[in-house]
Amino acid sequence: MSEPPRNNPYGPPSGGRPQPGGYGPPQPQRGYGPPQQPPHGHGAAQPPQPQRNQPAASYEPYRQPEPSGPHPAEDLPLAAFGPRARARLIDFGLVFAAGFAVVFPLVLGAIGVPKEGEAWSNTILWTLFFVAAVLPFLYEAIQLAVWGQTIGKRQIGLRVVLADPAGAVLPITTAVWRAAINNLGYQLGIFLFLLLGVKVWPFFLFLMFVAIAGMLMAYLWAIWDRPLYQAIHDRYAGTVVVDDRAEWTP
Repeated sequence: MSEPPRNNPYGPPSGGRPQPGGYGPPQPQRGYGPPQQPPHGHGAAQPPQPQRNQPAASYEPYRQPEPSGPHPAEDLPLAAFGPRARARLIDFGLVFAAGFAVVFPLVLGAIGVPKEGEAWSNTILWTLFFVAAVLPFLYEAIQLAVWGQTIGKRQIGLRVVLADPAGAVLPITTAVWRAAINNLGYQLGIFLFLLLGVKVWPFFLFLMFVAIAGMLMAYLWAIWDRPLYQAIHDRYAGTVVVDDRAEWTP
């Protein structure tokens, strides 16, 4: 009688397929889950090692590129400060003459002449603000939106145009915005300190004169501004003043 076959402890049993759990080459893994990485050793893929003694990458903050070359509006016949000042004085004279010759008499006729101690009533203050700020704003905004020049600028031969695109006609919004800065914006601080000075504390009248000096400085800015000779309201509105009598192509 022949003996039954014996299992080889170092390999698969004789006469059959390899059984799981025994010795031999690793069986492929089945099922779900991430694949197992082979053990580190000779011939196995090594993970990347961090490199030492290398400086850390330096990151520069983002800087907006500066425009190169001359401004396109430099080729326009830009108006000097002298003609602009004369045109401004003509406009101021017309507006204030109309305001104090028409508006103030109408207000005084409606409320009566203020008594002693009531010279700075609320009605007088609001009327003064209308004559000095609101009326010049309407005067300038309407004319710039329609013609690009006021009466004073037309008499001197000046015109307000866009700086970019150079020489373009003013849109209505730009004309209104420039007139608002030039009149309402400059006058708000002056009348605020005037109101506080006559109603709260006389010291605020000193700050009113400081605000007046600031308004004058905003106009004088066009003297040393380069290259476009812009006043503060021109800078914020993106406009320039040109000599309308010179030959130029917008």
